[in-house]
This record gives sequence, structure tokens and C-alpha cells, in this order.
Amino acid sequence: MCSQYQLISDMNAFQTQLAIDLGDVIRRQVSDFTEQQDDESQSDDSAFENLSGIRRPTDPVIVVLPGQKPALRRWGLSVSNLNAPLINARAETLDQKPTFRPLLERRCLIPATSWFEWRKDGAVKHKTRITLPDHQPVLFAGLENGTEAVIITCVPAPSIAHIHDRMPALIGPNHIAGWLDPANRFDTVRHMLSPVPDHVLKWSEDLQDGPKTAKQDDGQINLF
Repeated sequence: MCSQYQLISDMNAFQTQLAIDLGDVIRRQVSDFTEQQDDESQSDDSAFENLSGIRRPTDPVIVVLPGQKPALRRWGLSVSNLNAPLINARAETLDQKPTFRPLLERRCLIPATSWFEWRKDGAVKHKTRITLPDHQPVLFAGLENGTEAVIITCVPAPSIAHIHDRMPALIGPNHIAGWLDPANRFDTVRHMLSPVPDHVLKWSEDLQDGPKTAKQDDGQINLF
């Protein structure tokens, strides 16, 4: 699963690395998601801080849509018979689930610079940060419905399988256009939802939060 991730707080670096311009989407939508009046004097960098840092379920998150257009979505799909949002979706069963089938051509990317999993050690769970080398941006595969988004997960790379049995499906640079193109049927792009090569990912214990007991699991529903 993925129930927490981090996004670099340097807006200029983020835009350069992903070759997208966030100015319009930040000015147009950030006040809607933060329930504040639009303040035209607020700088783009300041507004970006509301959308960066640690991202948790139901937070507004930046997504990338077809044409590499940035937009904002709430993290987690609302389902009428569930009390908590669906934050993750299994790649293996996307086309079998009525919640996700209508969204298979509404694919998106969710940018991050790291994500967190909790490694179990008996009754204790250790928060673990997973990144690419040098904290390069990653792009999670996702689905969106116009207001909300869900992160797609796959089996983990062998190097992090001891931490958790799922990981976000990462879309590489060569697959960005193909994944986002709604003209591509899902069965032609599902091969992109595979774990990355074993040597790619780095991980480290995140010591700031300290360990927690196994009873302190997050309440969001993540596997459907």
C-alpha cells in the first residue's frame, strides 16, 4: 500500500524536473481545496507549499493529466458503501472492479519525491522512506474521476519486499505519453504497471516519527 508520500517543496526544481508549469493550476484551484479566499498577492511558491511536503489521504494532491497538464485532485475515491476513501488500487484487478473499470481511460500521474511504508518488526512498525537515487521525482500511476484520484499499486521490487508486499506502480519517462493518452486502451498499457528493476530504489528508516505499534494502522481502505 501507499498511505503517505512526500513531494519536494522547491517549486522551480519540481517544474524543471517534470517539464510542467504549475502557475495556472495553483492560482486557479489552491484556494478551492484549502477552503480559503483566493489571495492574488500570495506567491506561487507560497501556494505550492500547500500542495507539497507530506501528502496524506484526502489531501489535495497535484496530478498530471493528458497533455502533461497539471491539476488538483483529492487523494482517495469516495465509495458510497465505505466509510473511508479508497486510496490505492491493485494493478492486477483494476479491470475486474466496478469502482475502477469506468476510470481505466482516465489515467493520471501523481508526482512524488519519496513514499513511506511501515516495516513490521514483531509488534513494532518502523517508518521507512523509499526513493530513487538523489531523491529524483517519481511518477505514481493513478486513476482520477475529475475531483478525486487513487494510486495504483503493484508487487514490490525485490529490494523492498521485506518492507511491504505492495508498492506504487511507477511510470518511467518513456511511458508517460502512452500512459496518459486516453486513446490507448487499458489492455495496451497495463504492462507499464510493473515493479521497477531491483537496483533502482533506495530506502532508509525515517527516525523522526519513531516506531509505532501494529495497532496504530491508518484507517483508510487501500486494497479493493
